[in-house]
Amino acid sequence: MKMSSVNFFKVFVLILTFSYTSSAQEIWTLEKCIQRALDKSLQIQGSDLSLRTTEIDVRQAQHSRYPNLSANTNVGWNFGRTIDPTRNEFVTETFFNNGFSLNSNVLLYNGGKVTNSINQAAVTNKAALKDLEQTKRDISLNVASLYLNILFAKENLQNAENQLKQTNEQLILLNKQIAVGNRPENDRLDIDAQIAVNEQTITEARNNLNINLLNLKQLLRIEPDENIDIFAPLGLLIDTDPALLTFDEVLSSAINNQPSLQANEFRIRSAQLGQKIAEANLLPSLGAGGSLSTNYSNKGFNSILKSTTYEETKVLINNQEVNVGFPNPVYEFTKKPYFDQFSDNLSYAIGVSLSIPIYNNYTAQSGVQKAKLNVERAQLNYDQIKENLKITIGQSLADAKAAKARYLATEKTKNAQTNVYANALKRFEAGSTNVFELTRLKTQMETADINHLIAKYEYLFRTKVLDFYLGKSIKLSN
Repeated sequence: MKMSSVNFFKVFVLILTFSYTSSAQEIWTLEKCIQRALDKSLQIQGSDLSLRTTEIDVRQAQHSRYPNLSANTNVGWNFGRTIDPTRNEFVTETFFNNGFSLNSNVLLYNGGKVTNSINQAAVTNKAALKDLEQTKRDISLNVASLYLNILFAKENLQNAENQLKQTNEQLILLNKQIAVGNRPENDRLDIDAQIAVNEQTITEARNNLNINLLNLKQLLRIEPDENIDIFAPLGLLIDTDPALLTFDEVLSSAINNQPSLQANEFRIRSAQLGQKIAEANLLPSLGAGGSLSTNYSNKGFNSILKSTTYEETKVLINNQEVNVGFPNPVYEFTKKPYFDQFSDNLSYAIGVSLSIPIYNNYTAQSGVQKAKLNVERAQLNYDQIKENLKITIGQSLADAKAAKARYLATEKTKNAQTNVYANALKRFEAGSTNVFELTRLKTQMETADINHLIAKYEYLFRTKVLDFYLGKSIKLSN
């Protein structure tokens, strides 16, 4: 039979489309998913902004040790009676003036306020860094949880497809028995009903897989229509046995490895330094400073001696009149250049200052009291987080042990139901049991399979939660 050119073209297009779809699908490993989530997380970006803010605070605190320097300038017209800044004389005229100044101050002693502020900024920066680490760990665990959900959904879908395949094989066997007259036609109805149930299960399993894939895309900030799939390892790794762990062991490891707890330890230290900073406001402070200034005025002038005249005046010397000549210099005044005035009018000043707090309307005292309350509040937050951690770890360890027991129990049930169904299938082939009994036993086997699958992934997830508190990296295979 020859294929027409039109049909051949359609088949060719279908093959190309299928090939493109298959090649366009990207396979994601758990490590790749976690890295993508960390790179695209808005929560991490917010924590990173907080961290960078604290880094700026550290630099600002460090620079508070150094002298400051400011430059000032003024330009203006003066009217009426005022002091000419270049001649330091009262004048009653309009004149233009321009001044420049440099000022610098440095804090010599303030009760350790600067040092404690630097240390507090550094400790706050460390706390922000630990917050960022905790955010990354939380997101990694969330990604692993979704990843396991998808693996469960894929395996559940595969089981549903295998169950449909088994039911179809039963139908083929039944049809052979009906054909030779060993079974009535009505027995086919039970198998057809079972096939419908299996097909519905496949649909639900596929929908569950698609929903979990969509949830993963949303967490990774991937477009919903992007075609991705996850890598399914051949064997899932369970390297933490909850039966071998004690509560104190997990708690001790969590205290040493949980960044959130370490962040609050830093916040206690920050609050303690804040108390020292507040107490410094009760102590005297010593500072030093200096300034450099100069001025220009359009009334500034240079005086040049042009000549000297003598004025004679009669005076009595020994009762005799004598003519005495007094010199009278004659000056020529010229406008003093702009930059000449700057060099001629330079002035310098240096000094120290001491400030002793005597009474400041209870401001410093209230600041110290509030700082002490902040220390208590930080300690309370730390204790609360530690207490919540104890509760969470106790529940997680109990859940993991229960999940392991459930997993082992469902494994036994699964094996038993599989053997029962295999035996019933042999009896059905031999004609010693009916379709209803075979269908009932198959349903029990399928229920045991799904319960075992659920228990398997629950046990796997519970162990990963324990790994999270033990400070281990989250991985599913070697």
